[in-house]
Amino acid sequence: MKFFFFICSFLLCLNAQAQHGKQEQVITLSIAAPEIGPFIYSNEKGENKGLLIETMNKLNASGKFKISVTIMPWARALKAVEQGKFDALMPTVYTPERSLFLSFPKYPLINFFGSAIFKRADDNFVYQGIPLIDKSKILVRVRSTNVDSHSEKAFKDASITFVEATRLEDAFNMLIYGRVDLLVADSAIAYTTIDNMAVNGQVEGFSLSDQVDSSFLAFSKKYSMSHDINEVMKEINMINDADSYHLSSKN
Repeated sequence: MKFFFFICSFLLCLNAQAQHGKQEQVITLSIAAPEIGPFIYSNEKGENKGLLIETMNKLNASGKFKISVTIMPWARALKAVEQGKFDALMPTVYTPERSLFLSFPKYPLINFFGSAIFKRADDNFVYQGIPLIDKSKILVRVRSTNVDSHSEKAFKDASITFVEATRLEDAFNMLIYGRVDLLVADSAIAYTTIDNMAVNGQVEGFSLSDQVDSSFLAFSKKYSMSHDINEVMKEINMINDADSYHLSSKN
């Protein structure tokens, strides 16, 4: 009988240790990210800041995650994740082309609420719909972003093409100094950038769409082979709220 109780106690101890180990399992993630204010940027001290950085800090503080974020140009971030040098890229919109070398989970990291088109304040252009934009107009957008899917299709149907800039600040300077005629960007990001650049009186915006589009934490194929990325995103979204950034970026 003593031997029986000893075996039972031993097995219970092993089970408790296994459960303890399971609970303490930490999800490790190295993330490459382009600079997109107000979500991800470096301050004057070179420190990572922004709404998404705050979320990553909360995840780390939970004890369930060990996340590092490296800010770099969009093209380099994309390539680094494709090559498996980083575990994930944030944030990025799903496209069939990107899905060839990135793994997209079911659940978004962030939801964007609408895009806008901008002109110089002294331009007499009035936005009356994408199909009515003069084909001679030169439009710019940031290479790392797409406008919402509805507007994207409308631009394509209207045979309107874009030149691309590396950063939104560069795109606004191209607009202000007359190198392009119009600029298209996510509303929240664009208006934050305008405030930061202190060019409020030099540009004017029109709403393109209030359609919600999702952006993702996209994983490298290498990482997704050894991890259930949908479960990883479920854990992340227990702390992260994909809709919260729209409200935060307006404050």
